[in-house]
Amino acid sequence: MQDPEVLATAIGRNVRRLRQRRDLTLDVLAERAGVSKGTVIGVEQARANPSITTLFRIADALGVGVETLIDPGSHPQVRIKRRVDTPALWTSERGSRALFLMGTDPPGTVELWDWRLAPGDAFDGEAHPDGTVEVLHVLDGTLTVTVGPQEHELSVGDSMVFDAVHDHRYANVGDHTNRFLMSVVQPGDGHLVPPERIESA
Repeated sequence: MQDPEVLATAIGRNVRRLRQRRDLTLDVLAERAGVSKGTVIGVEQARANPSITTLFRIADALGVGVETLIDPGSHPQVRIKRRVDTPALWTSERGSRALFLMGTDPPGTVELWDWRLAPGDAFDGEAHPDGTVEVLHVLDGTLTVTVGPQEHELSVGDSMVFDAVHDHRYANVGDHTNRFLMSVVQPGDGHLVPPERIESA
């Protein structure tokens, strides 16, 4: 798993580079992302790893995928991320974690996640932009997924796809840690490297 300090430094460097390339002030980026100016400053200065929600809001405001924000600097046409370089973008005091395995840049963002939820733990996801879907597959344990007002129980081997434009929740109400893979798919034609990165590579 990637070191949190290395991750924070990469995110800060990339946010600052992309903001400056787009001639955005800290205030404008903060407004577009729906976060405070202090949050953007903290991210750029690598004072802390931002929450998943904050990271996605900043990525959307900059017109890139999360993969671009956490990229340490290589821009090949084929990307391979080794296990030791995979960041945990969310963790809990109970030992739960969400590993961001890989993703593409807009238009058409695809993300692949590896989740583990400890017994009694849960994660609340905010609504995504129109057209976004999430695809889940349970590898271990049981998973309770709430989409809007509806609750769904999944067991090992079960899969699910849902319209992610509503608030949603993943919970482990069982006695053992669960594990599931999740893909987030946003509309458009995805690609591995955005044109601006090919030109600057």
